[in-house]
Amino acid sequence: MKTYSFQAMGSRILIAMDTESTDFVSMTGQATAWFEEWEQIFSRFRLTSELNEVNRTSGKWTQVSETFWAVLNISLKNKEMTHGLVTPEALNALERAGYSVSFEEMANHMESLLRQPILQSEGGEIELDDESRSIRLPQGRRIDLGGVVKGWAAWQTMLRLQKSAPVLVDAGGDIAISGFMNGNQPWPVGVTNPHDASQNLSLLMVSGGGLATSGRDYRKWQKEGRWQHHIIDPRIDKPAETDVLSATVFAKDLVTAEAYAKMGLILGSESARSELDTVEGLAYFLVLEDGTQISNYSFNEMVWNERWINQQKQISA
Repeated sequence: MKTYSFQAMGSRILIAMDTESTDFVSMTGQATAWFEEWEQIFSRFRLTSELNEVNRTSGKWTQVSETFWAVLNISLKNKEMTHGLVTPEALNALERAGYSVSFEEMANHMESLLRQPILQSEGGEIELDDESRSIRLPQGRRIDLGGVVKGWAAWQTMLRLQKSAPVLVDAGGDIAISGFMNGNQPWPVGVTNPHDASQNLSLLMVSGGGLATSGRDYRKWQKEGRWQHHIIDPRIDKPAETDVLSATVFAKDLVTAEAYAKMGLILGSESARSELDTVEGLAYFLVLEDGTQISNYSFNEMVWNERWINQQKQISA
């Protein structure tokens, strides 16, 4: 097993490959370059990014790159899938809440958070022209694809590297897994306790797919004496008011897992259970503000326990 980590998209990126290949350094170097390329397209904290160029031209038709087009369409599909709760159109609300600089810089800009202008935008939907690969944002509307692009980037990196060896890519808690490790072994993945980041609440055995955690325990700050966080509820156009502190979801792909994790957090525990239970193949684990833990059968089946120990004994025999 070889591992490599680096910083990108405001997060720690970890790549683990079940290989002894001498090409590992070259492959991880490529992965670093991919993330840099994607960050230049999607970062709202880089003035020259493609995302910022699109936002500056709201109200006008703008032709975009194939990569931008693909991620935007995924984000709009997630919006439909989550009944509008997970949307790329939350940037104005996010900045009104105070998230106007990168999280790493926020401590040095707390005073400016009190002076954020309230931006207004026209109603209507984002318009798409498939033939010219162009989009038109309603006048004054701006988008942020950060909610989907990190998981998408992890998944794309996994797809590219899996040709060489079994691989796990962890982008700040959004985890893409290619399949079993060598020897038909699942990957052990810990689920962090949002009340104490030094501890894991459970250990999952994952054979492939996407695992995402959405939480309001880390990216939070104070504005006007109130705690704010980065998960916007579009129904109130503010950070979600919810009893869910963190939501972990497993799905067949990471982008789907990420969307439903955010949906689960925004909805709150009661509505989240009702909605997530209707999605086939989804495993979920909710940790509430008061420490209560809620999980479904599919999630419990992934947790390391006596059943897994017995299976390992059978394999060894």
